Amino acid sequence: MQPPALSTETSALQAHIDNLHTLPLGEIVQALHSLLPHLTTSIAPTGTRLVHSHPEHPGEAKLDDLGNLYLSSATRCTRERASFKTRLLHTALDEIIEGLYVVNQDQLTAGLKDGSVKIPPLGPDEDRGCACCRGDPDAVILSCFHEENALLFWEDEYKTIWGDEPDVGGTYCSDFTWLKASKEQVEREAAKQEQTEN
Repeated sequence: MQPPALSTETSALQAHIDNLHTLPLGEIVQALHSLLPHLTTSIAPTGTRLVHSHPEHPGEAKLDDLGNLYLSSATRCTRERASFKTRLLHTALDEIIEGLYVVNQDQLTAGLKDGSVKIPPLGPDEDRGCACCRGDPDAVILSCFHEENALLFWEDEYKTIWGDEPDVGGTYCSDFTWLKASKEQVEREAAKQEQTEN
């Protein structure tokens, strides 16, 4: 069943998602954990990706707004040198967000096939380049380029924690390098940290 086109009035769910951008990183990741498992997806007749059905936040919202928030918070985990716990909590969202997009992509494909969805043509000023290069959340997540990005560390931070222990990947730019730790490496350090704190 197709939902109506996204209302011009902001729903409680959309307002909640919009407000999450203003929160500290740890609270954003916690909020995503409270939101994502309860959501279902659909496609508006114009092709907009939607989520809805949250018990505490009624209405519908744009799935891509959640996708962007999820991706940007992974980047912030690296830039802000987030705790091991926050990084692992974010990584636990990887399969959930991918699952939402996979189901939603199937809904989009079905809608385009049966004619219930018609995507407007791009305007003259809209970017027709690579969707992954632009960072479009549907393209990034459906291509699995999102996996464990919260486990990227600044190079100096990685070497301080793990020394010469091999990384499992990285992001290499002209002015910085991020190295990716394995989930097992981060879990090990999180356990050490928890023992120290207790």
